[in-house]
Amino acid sequence: MSVNHTSSDSSNAYKLPAIFSLEGLKVLQLGANDSTDANRRYLAHHVKRYPLDLRVQVQRILINQDQGHLSGALQDLFIALKDNGLKLRQMVYSRVQAHLVKEEQDFFSNWLEKGYDESYNDRFIEGSVLSIGLVSKGLPLLSLSTKASSSYTSHYQEAVDCLEYGQLEVAQELLEQEMLNPEGDSRTEEELLRVYSYTKDYESKERLLALLMEQGRELSPDWKLSNTKEG
Repeated sequence: MSVNHTSSDSSNAYKLPAIFSLEGLKVLQLGANDSTDANRRYLAHHVKRYPLDLRVQVQRILINQDQGHLSGALQDLFIALKDNGLKLRQMVYSRVQAHLVKEEQDFFSNWLEKGYDESYNDRFIEGSVLSIGLVSKGLPLLSLSTKASSSYTSHYQEAVDCLEYGQLEVAQELLEQEMLNPEGDSRTEEELLRVYSYTKDYESKERLLALLMEQGRELSPDWKLSNTKEG
């Protein structure tokens, strides 16, 4: 499935700032011909693998506007960004608010107002691929099970192990999540920039840089280097 369209669709596209629409050239509102179950499954799978791909996150939400999985797709964007990207979350929510029932509107409005820690209570919404799968607040048993299943204390440590086995894409995703934590491992920035130098994933780098700048983080000058795509 192609997720980009030419100017024939662009007049109906829901416009977001260029920082979130990847240089302002890629259409976020997919055409009517793309509104298929197969394409929705593809976007859901992509979001599960690359939750910080904001372009696909928004495309998935907009393609589900008249579907039962809209609130779950919206929840995934909120989960991926946590307390980051507030303006993006506000705009996307405003765009689809009319398609949500009152309970769902209250849930996301409260999330926007009070933040991730107070609002995300492990609740599972149908269609979500990032929530942990509980209908109600998580029980202590789940917490104990999660700790028992992993010895990692940070995304950074897990990413280092992934790098040893050559799992660059997984490592990049873990390092990006760790980088978004202002109190994360201080070694993350250097390691992530090194991974970007191998993967040449400049779009992900630019998206993450925008989120970090929004946080007001002090960053290495190396973020501005080697951002030119090689032909």
